[in-house]
Amino acid sequence: MSGHVSERPAPDESVEGFSCEAQFTDVFRVLGKRWNGMIIVALLHRPARFSELARAIPGITDGLLTDRLRELTAARLVERHLAGGSTGSSAGSSTGAVLYRLTPAGEDLRDAFQELRAWADRNNISELCGQEPAAGAGGPGACR
Repeated sequence: MSGHVSERPAPDESVEGFSCEAQFTDVFRVLGKRWNGMIIVALLHRPARFSELARAIPGITDGLLTDRLRELTAARLVERHLAGGSTGSSAGSSTGAVLYRLTPAGEDLRDAFQELRAWADRNNISELCGQEPAAGAGGPGACR
């Protein structure tokens, strides 16, 4: 894989009549990163401890989960909730007193993720990925 970066037009220019809106670029910078969507899906069910998230998302390492939780916290989609009721900004602890939960902005993604699930069902995405449909209440399959 080379380090080549394609030339990009200035933000106000379009290429042959089309361009990606800046909002979509920002959305996919956060949600397009591997595992971030799965973490959000898990937290749409309920707040969870670090170890619960690690078990709910097969294949993610503890290090990657820590990194992604930090990114989602920085993006203000997830917050680290201490049992005493306060929130903290670092995302590396796995003590029993720490829960991760969606912020209001993260919760606001619920309808978008439900629509993505419906789109995946309509278009047989599990079949395209060579997998059986995911088991459980809305546990999405993932192409690997």
